[in-house]
Amino acid sequence: MKKNIYKLLLVALLCVFISLSTSCKGNSKTIRVCASELPHADILENAVAPILKEQGYNLKVYVLDWTLQNEAVATGDYHANYFQHIPYLETYEGSVELFAACKVHYEPLGIYQGKSTGSLEEGKSFAICNDESNAVRAFELLQAKGVLEEIPVSTDGKLTFTGTKWTSPEGITVTLIAEELLVASMPDYDFVCLPCNTAYTGNVDASKKVAFEDNPELVSGKANVLAARTADYQNDSTYKELIDALVNALLSEEVSNYVNEKYNGAITCDESSQIDLR
Repeated sequence: MKKNIYKLLLVALLCVFISLSTSCKGNSKTIRVCASELPHADILENAVAPILKEQGYNLKVYVLDWTLQNEAVATGDYHANYFQHIPYLETYEGSVELFAACKVHYEPLGIYQGKSTGSLEEGKSFAICNDESNAVRAFELLQAKGVLEEIPVSTDGKLTFTGTKWTSPEGITVTLIAEELLVASMPDYDFVCLPCNTAYTGNVDASKKVAFEDNPELVSGKANVLAARTADYQNDSTYKELIDALVNALLSEEVSNYVNEKYNGAITCDESSQIDLR
């Protein structure tokens, strides 16, 4: 009698174990994505997740340091990541190949009014970010908008001067300032070049923006992408279904509208940046 009871208990436990295992493996509607906090995680949680929920998917978003995200996707901890552009993705040398499934948005550098209320061409003093990457972008933007004829940038994209101030032959001064101090420095300069996140977190009124990076090639080339595992996308139908659902949501008009309304035009998210790469 006792042996029969034990057998029944074992069978019951085995059934429960099989049921749980099947449930876990069959939980193919959950999509795990790691992302940077702003604007990536915000876009995923507040614009993408509702779209996917209507389709029966559960989107789980994890904010993760950007230096860890590619490896985290490669090892299978997450289905995809959302934080980088293709030039950065191409530097990843992990054993598992990742690919850009789609481009979503671009975070342009903008030129904002400081103490000047005149036209951009009348500006004589400009403040820009002091890290070389953003400084080069700022000089190139000032040149593209006709403020500077020649800029102190080498053909390989490096600054050709040292120090914190550069003066053009026309007498226009450009001062390099730490990014976290740019917004507070706006009253001291005619115009200030602000990365979009700096403008957004600093609550800078969009009406002060007089120009921004809008070259179609730049927007397309540096748009932030959703990255996923190449082999799994090609060979695993369940994985492909999840990534396709995620991509379709990211490319939707709902996402574009959310970004444009939430970030007050500081971020580019439209047909120029939302590009399907599958």
